Amino acid sequence: MTDAVLDANKAEADIDSAPRKRNAERTRKAILAAALKEFSQAGFAGARIERIVKAAKCNIRMLYHYFGDKKGLYMAVLESAYMDLRAREAELKIDFDQPLEGFLELQRFTFDYFEKNPRFEGLLRNENLQHGKFAAQSRVVTETAFPLRRTIEKLIESGQSKGLFGPNLDPVQIYVTIAAMSRFHLANGYSLSATLNTDMSAPEWRRARLDHALALLEGYLTRGAR
Repeated sequence: MTDAVLDANKAEADIDSAPRKRNAERTRKAILAAALKEFSQAGFAGARIERIVKAAKCNIRMLYHYFGDKKGLYMAVLESAYMDLRAREAELKIDFDQPLEGFLELQRFTFDYFEKNPRFEGLLRNENLQHGKFAAQSRVVTETAFPLRRTIEKLIESGQSKGLFGPNLDPVQIYVTIAAMSRFHLANGYSLSATLNTDMSAPEWRRARLDHALALLEGYLTRGAR
């Protein structure tokens, strides 16, 4: 067989494989999207593979082919959700010469992200009901947080060197505060709305909540500044 024939056969094979690769990736994404909805609503124990494949419009054989089993699928969903959050955080235009604005921008982003991604919030809620056992097993969940932590550390260093921030600021404490002020009213919105006779789903209340969170964060960062 000549080189020209071999090259032609290879080109034809590449053309044939391209649609298969696109279809496989499309199927995989459909399964992940359906599984995110199912796990966020029903948790790991309550989730049903049958509902996932029906929503993804595929069959169980394909699901197991891509993800192995239910645990493998759940881990893939969890890691995919964290990677999306971290990728979007990485897109923030943080100016380390303006550390206060950098922290406020991170608060705005986190607040907005959780509000627009309720399935991620549901996934986290269910993961915590399992004491974080899957998150603890994932290197992706841990390692993708390294850049965020370094960003927070650099913002602290910049703010303190400029005399804008006070002493003894801990990056973990700060991020937990940012996350809490972004999530708590969502995770507990129904009960708090009933208890306090306040519609915490109202846009004006959410805007006021963000303003409150920004003011609290700024006050904490700048307390004791020289």
